[in-house]
Amino acid sequence: MDEGVVDRVRSVITRVSSSQAAFSELVGISADKLSKSLNAVRRFTSLELALIADAGDVSVDWLLTGRTREPAPPTAEPSTGDEIRALVDRYATAYERLRVLGRRPSLPRLPAPPAGPPAVAGRALAERAVAALREHGVARLGTLPTAELAAAVEQVFAVDVAVTALPGGADALAWQSPHGQLVLANITSRFTRQRFALAHALGHVLAGDAAQPLLDQHLAPGCQRAGLEQRADAFAAAFLMPTAELHAAVDGTGSGRGAVCPVTPAAPQVRPPFTDAVFAELVGLFGVSAGAMAARLGGLGLLGADRQAELSLWTAARCHHGSTGRQALLARLAAARAPRLPARLVGELFTAYADGVTTLVPLAELLQTPVDELFAALVAEQSTGRRGYADEPAFLP
Repeated sequence: MDEGVVDRVRSVITRVSSSQAAFSELVGISADKLSKSLNAVRRFTSLELALIADAGDVSVDWLLTGRTREPAPPTAEPSTGDEIRALVDRYATAYERLRVLGRRPSLPRLPAPPAGPPAVAGRALAERAVAALREHGVARLGTLPTAELAAAVEQVFAVDVAVTALPGGADALAWQSPHGQLVLANITSRFTRQRFALAHALGHVLAGDAAQPLLDQHLAPGCQRAGLEQRADAFAAAFLMPTAELHAAVDGTGSGRGAVCPVTPAAPQVRPPFTDAVFAELVGLFGVSAGAMAARLGGLGLLGADRQAELSLWTAARCHHGSTGRQALLARLAAARAPRLPARLVGELFTAYADGVTTLVPLAELLQTPVDELFAALVAEQSTGRRGYADEPAFLP
């Protein structure tokens, strides 16, 4: 293992923990393995590096290379602005071509956003959205994997959702026009941030905020000043952790069954403690950060202020304990780094091509793939389907 990697891991340990042993317990790496890795006897695994990066609030890339991105300036540089315009234009062009072909379905009319203070309005908007998903058969929203959540959003709200590398390391982008609604989330190893950013951007679209492209950089829930950002933050929290689902999960967690009840001034003494095990289970179940979960539970009166402050500092590693939890964490980290195509929009463009009303050019331009390569891939797949063989290797019984 590169000495630089070890030095950077040691710097994380020094910064976030009182001792090497305490850090070992915090991230869930055995003391023996941690010691051997720090002394170059063994290499850190990819999962261990991800756990260390999460604990230190740094990237795996920084641990491996020492490189880090400079913080984005308050206003985008011209080059970043050009990239954003080009990105939005790709989708706008696809929407316009489908509209001209008569292949773009009309968008559902959005109701006026709820009135009231931003946080109240955001929660009310989330309740509407959750109810709409329920009506379309999405029984449990908060526990859906992010990819399935994106698919449900596309189906129910006609919002095209993609996961892609965003300019300047932005968290998300939201944009809407009379012919298309768009949410883009950034590729990142921080899966909880990606999930929150996606929901935050959806809140902007459903509230009608995004007539001009809205780029969310360095989301800081609870620290936003603009009212529409506060509303989108409140929407994201209530959307990802619906009240009814959260109460049901609290009542259903093994050691927490019946042990958690709202804090009320009239009877604070009858509230049993909210155990560490229950909290870790909820964080793993809903796929959010410990800070987001603690804040939501506090807002619902399920946590006192002191306990909320304590639990909000937990790391993802501490919340995903045991071999099963670690495997789930690794899977989520990998999924967040995978790009996602806007399936609904891609399907419309491909159907138009298959029906012979347009060429492959609109789809190739959206995907930024050379037309010849896209055509070759489609022909190979069609050949495989018809004859059982093609240029691609395949097993023939």
